[in-house]
Amino acid sequence: MNRLRRLSLLLVPIALGVLSLVSPGRSQEAGGSRFAFSDTTLLRDTLGLHFTGLFPLSDSLQVPPDTLRALSIRYLWSLQRLVHLADSLGVPVDSVGPVMDRERFNPLAAATGTHNDFAYNSTYSIGQTQSAWRNATDYGFTAGSVFVRNSTTIELDRYHAGNGTSLRQTRSSATELGWRFGQQLSVGSRVNLERFDSRDPSVASVGESKNEYQVSLRSRLKPLPGLSSDINFLSGLLDVENASLEKRGASGNLNARIRYSAGSWLTQEVNGTVDGNLSRTRVPTELEESNTRDHSQNVRGTIGLFQSAPVGLKGSFTFRHIQVETPSDSGDIRRVLTDNTGGDATLRLHLDNDRYVDLTERTALSKQATVSGQLSRNTRQEDGFTASGRYTLRGFALDANFQNGFANSTFPTRSDSGGYGEFTHNRSVDGTLSRQLTTRINTRFTASIGLTSYRYFLIGRYPTPPVSRDQWRQSWRTETSYTQSTRFNSAVAFEVAKNRLINIPSASTGTNTNTRSYRAEWRWTYQLFSGLTATQRNTISADYLEYPFLPENNRLTLDYGAVTTLNAVFSPRFYVNVTHNSRQTPGGNYTLYPDGLYYFGRADDSKNYTLAATIGYAPSPAISFTAEPTYFASDRTGVVNGAEVPQRASRSLNFSGGANINYAISKNGMLRGDIHRSYRADRSTTYSSGVPTYSPRSEIDFWNGSLQLSWHI
Repeated sequence: MNRLRRLSLLLVPIALGVLSLVSPGRSQEAGGSRFAFSDTTLLRDTLGLHFTGLFPLSDSLQVPPDTLRALSIRYLWSLQRLVHLADSLGVPVDSVGPVMDRERFNPLAAATGTHNDFAYNSTYSIGQTQSAWRNATDYGFTAGSVFVRNSTTIELDRYHAGNGTSLRQTRSSATELGWRFGQQLSVGSRVNLERFDSRDPSVASVGESKNEYQVSLRSRLKPLPGLSSDINFLSGLLDVENASLEKRGASGNLNARIRYSAGSWLTQEVNGTVDGNLSRTRVPTELEESNTRDHSQNVRGTIGLFQSAPVGLKGSFTFRHIQVETPSDSGDIRRVLTDNTGGDATLRLHLDNDRYVDLTERTALSKQATVSGQLSRNTRQEDGFTASGRYTLRGFALDANFQNGFANSTFPTRSDSGGYGEFTHNRSVDGTLSRQLTTRINTRFTASIGLTSYRYFLIGRYPTPPVSRDQWRQSWRTETSYTQSTRFNSAVAFEVAKNRLINIPSASTGTNTNTRSYRAEWRWTYQLFSGLTATQRNTISADYLEYPFLPENNRLTLDYGAVTTLNAVFSPRFYVNVTHNSRQTPGGNYTLYPDGLYYFGRADDSKNYTLAATIGYAPSPAISFTAEPTYFASDRTGVVNGAEVPQRASRSLNFSGGANINYAISKNGMLRGDIHRSYRADRSTTYSSGVPTYSPRSEIDFWNGSLQLSWHI
């Protein structure tokens, strides 16, 4: 415990240093009334990326803002470049990265002439109980009409447990050699080799090898203005061997992408894949071979009509069928069938981004069956209607959503005696009314109500089907924010929610519950100095859990929380964040007394406190250092004979610190990596009849890191 106290003192000078006057920093910009309540956490643009206009762009593309930000960081593209590539490629914004990676080594996408491209990536990472080393190379050579493509990946993993070490090796290589006829057709041969080996001291070693030798045909055509197609066909010999089966035969793959665009009034795209094999398969312990057929069909399509017009329509459909056959130990063929079909259509009535209505109808059907001696199958049918819209009038903005959905599922073979079916009906309505009262004050009111019904019916003589029930919910929330300037802003909110669980059978009504929740919140941000910003969030809530038929189990839980953060930017290269989090949650039963009033009797109380800091220093763009100490304290007490007694006390200290490197090796190479040391110490004390029992202190101390080398020629 003394060591914990000494290490926790390291946080004191950090907190004092934050209170010093530091160099200029930046504060979050104030937005319009519509985006005033969005998550505006400060972002450090260490990657040279800026997210200005993130929320309006997310609203326009109908993509979550965290998805757009994650895509931008993953591919190191700005939001503007990401949207431009999506428009030029004619794909959704979240498909830009995979399409760019796929087209990079497509022989029909390469320019004419002689090209020699090589990319190498090596990553080594080490943790407390495992290490991994991954090497990947991509090579492409084009000389006139001849092309060669190769992609090789080797990954070695080590896992340490007790006195043993497990080894896993994964290797794959795909090579294609061929001849290109202009920019429209190519013919070649392709070899795919895959290996997997696992060695574990506690179990027998396992491995798998897969070899494919194929002929490849690729075409990229534009027969008509606005019409383009990509068709690829691969077929050849298949050889798979592992501990459970040996499979040899012929395989084939046909995939196509057809896109048609007629100006701004019609956009249509269909993607399809047909894959399968015809093989002789056997279990390694058996001599007899069996004929097996594996195949799958996957078709996806989208259509858009008059997307820029006041009235537009967009829709999509999917179809998927998969059949996998494997021999069992008894000699029978085990067949697994999976079918998924679905579609949706949206009618969009659009004046502008602040006045529109979307009406969506969707349907989906999924089936899964397994045939191995006996038949086992499950089905699920889903249908639903959704309406959403937005309208602004005289400074008010109303966003509303309505949903009505049905789902019918059957599980007829849940047991030998039968199964059951489930029918679900979900309907909900929610709306948000917001208005910017003044240039500094924004307000918003949100309300929602919903009901979900679950009904079950027997198939056969299944003994224990789930209980039919209804779940009702209702809530409203009001919130007002005030922005004085870029240095100070504040907001208050109040929320009321009600939830009811109603079991339909009379034998189960004892577990019916009614929950009433009340929550209040106050948060503020103030820039104390030019480089020092303080943020605090205070919350208080009460949850009343009522059992209508068992009032002696009624319970009340209170929650008081406060989170305070100090963000200091000493210079563009040095910053410190300090956060203190306190939370207290007393709880107990509340009982109706003869005087007609409910009284609360506290039965337990939990108090949690966290003090955390993050320190970052980057002496140059190539290297940076970070340190993250965290101290956590938790105490729980109970009430015995009207007196408060301790039950448990816990203390823990976490520390992580290290260095990060991001170094460019000439114009072709990049070296990235990090190395950190992690330390954790825990100790807890439990009390029995007021007598403490001290547990021994547990400590974890280890290094972890990773190093990645990338080279492109």
